[in-house]
Amino acid sequence: MKILRGVALVLPLLVLAIPAWAAGPDVNALLQQNGCMSCHSVSDKLVGPSFKQVAQRYDGKAGAKSMLAKKIINGGNGHWNDLTGGMVMPPHPDMTSVEANAVAAWVLSQK
Repeated sequence: MKILRGVALVLPLLVLAIPAWAAGPDVNALLQQNGCMSCHSVSDKLVGPSFKQVAQRYDGKAGAKSMLAKKIINGGNGHWNDLTGGMVMPPHPDMTSVEANAVAAWVLSQK
């Protein structure tokens, strides 16, 4: 009986916490914490392309989210030379795969 009471007390707390887990990483916080907004903006080219430009370039391309997530973590060069003059995107090795995929999905949604 005590076990059932314990479960009855803990279960509602777990149910309340599920939406936070399901929501995934806070993309806005990740963009700020990792310095993304120093080189990118949503709609205007800064040092790097705008997030809208990235979304438009990769719109509908298979594997785009995975490719962008890898570039976020490992850095990149060459895909935007015409726009950036060859500026290298630095790696973000402290970002997890889950976080990078969340950022990539958000970027691709900015069409």
